[in-house]
Amino acid sequence: MTDDDFDYYTDQDFEWTGVLNLYSGSEFSNQKGTIFRIGLLLAEDLEKSELSILKSLGQSWTWGEDRRIKAFELLDFQYINKKLVFDFRTIRKSQRYDEIKYFLFDLGAGIESGGNKIEEIQVRQLK
Repeated sequence: MTDDDFDYYTDQDFEWTGVLNLYSGSEFSNQKGTIFRIGLLLAEDLEKSELSILKSLGQSWTWGEDRRIKAFELLDFQYINKKLVFDFRTIRKSQRYDEIKYFLFDLGAGIESGGNKIEEIQVRQLK
């Protein structure tokens, strides 16, 4: 578990991304070592250049007061027919915050700023 004795963003800070309408929390117990998949269906196709940026975000995403907490390790990244798929392993888990939600907020902000929209979010445990 990470040291999470700090106040982070509120859901309302990221409400504009639409993530909260599509994701209300994972249905599994996310803890260190959990392998899970995030699948996002997008309204429009992505350009090849956008895919490399999104993959890089999955590989290097951090969060926290000073953005130094790396919660996940990216195991696989795919894009097929407007669907982004990220497979992660949890390497650090907060007792207080849902890191998956914060990753989705950042991902949604990037997708929305590029003029696209997330239409569906699926999060499930793989192993």
